[in-house]
Amino acid sequence: MTKGRARSQSKRVLVVGLGSSGQAVVELLLRQGVSVLGTDLHDDPRFAHSLKRLRDLGAELHLGAHRTRDFTEADQIIVSPGVPLDLEPLRRAAASQIEIVGELEWAWRQTRVPVVAITGTNGKTTTTSLLGEILKTAGKSAFVGGNIGTPLSQWLLTGSNVDLLVLEVSSFQLDSAPTFRPQIGVLLNITEDHLDRYAGFQAYAESKFALFRQQRPDDVAIVNGDDSHCRQRLPQVPSRLLTFGREDSDAQALIRGDELIVRIGGAEPLRINLSECGLKGPHNAENIAAAVLAAKSLGLPDEALGAVLPRYQGLPHRVEWVGSRQGIDFYDDSKATNVGAVVKALDNFERPVLLLAGGRDKYGSYQPLHEPLRRKVRALFLYGEAAPRMFQELSGIVSTRLASDLPEAFREAVALAESGDVVLLSPACSSFDQYESYAQRGDHFKQLVGELTQPKEA
Repeated sequence: MTKGRARSQSKRVLVVGLGSSGQAVVELLLRQGVSVLGTDLHDDPRFAHSLKRLRDLGAELHLGAHRTRDFTEADQIIVSPGVPLDLEPLRRAAASQIEIVGELEWAWRQTRVPVVAITGTNGKTTTTSLLGEILKTAGKSAFVGGNIGTPLSQWLLTGSNVDLLVLEVSSFQLDSAPTFRPQIGVLLNITEDHLDRYAGFQAYAESKFALFRQQRPDDVAIVNGDDSHCRQRLPQVPSRLLTFGREDSDAQALIRGDELIVRIGGAEPLRINLSECGLKGPHNAENIAAAVLAAKSLGLPDEALGAVLPRYQGLPHRVEWVGSRQGIDFYDDSKATNVGAVVKALDNFERPVLLLAGGRDKYGSYQPLHEPLRRKVRALFLYGEAAPRMFQELSGIVSTRLASDLPEAFREAVALAESGDVVLLSPACSSFDQYESYAQRGDHFKQLVGELTQPKEA
């Protein structure tokens, strides 16, 4: 493991949340000779074997409930990303001046490897993965993970050495990362999301922009200059600012139709034909622009960009074409768990869309959908916990039907669809009312499409 910025000197450390990242933190602390207590509200049988191993290594674990004294008697508390910071035991610990940090912050303190951190309401996983592919093609060793795939703490357990850390980071992680400093920070966009966890949109937006708060003048901030919520906060950026977008002719990565023009310093502009890129759609043009600016800031050769951009086609469940039947195309955009993502998804289509939406409500406004629904959507099919509120806000905009679940919504959409239409799953909600994850929801949609489009055996 690379020598870190700081070591845990506390006599007793409490780790809150014992999923994959929490378990990795516990093991790392034990390796450092620290007294560790782990706590989790759940006693998940899937983790029984790995938790027994941690106990055998010397950790004390409490499952099924939190004990307040465990929090107030700790010297330091490390919280996993899914743990709300307003938990009453955490409030009491904070009142007692006990340091509370997140897994991202703590793990980052253990290493001196430079960091590229990528956040945004939408597009961060695609952009993070794309930059990782460019680095690999350029012959650079990098760890790609964080909020996607492997947590940073889990990678630290391997003891691997790399040139760079490329981390997707969420607002939840940034909320508990007070000194985290990426050498390159990328902010893709800010739209309403997670309002079930934040006091309001402004609090959520400030959480995203906290990515840059510890940067220094020689660091780099890459920001969507078209996003009004990003643009109004640009004066807060303490580092070298690079912007991308369509509206600002001075942007360092300017999107003009099917062309991306990249201008950094006095170098000859790099021109990229977006129609030849594997990632399609207006939203992906922004993801490409951000990744290219990061790559150029790292000094990666244009040849690596030229090799990766045409072949990289993105990740599942993100406006993914999954089948066709009688002239009707089916797209899985299950990753669209907020309104902003649905707006971007609809921008991809000129053909009439039959939209399937719903799930667990995040309590943001559905008003930004009004104009895209009028322009793009022939019929809307709603299901899940959020359906009644969505119906109330959207049924006056477009023909809208209620369904009990995704299969029923799918059947109704197929019955109405005509040749030339698009059937799009883009839920605008989380999946947790009926599915374990957006991926499981997307896979179910793919299964429904497969059953419809596959020829029946005689």
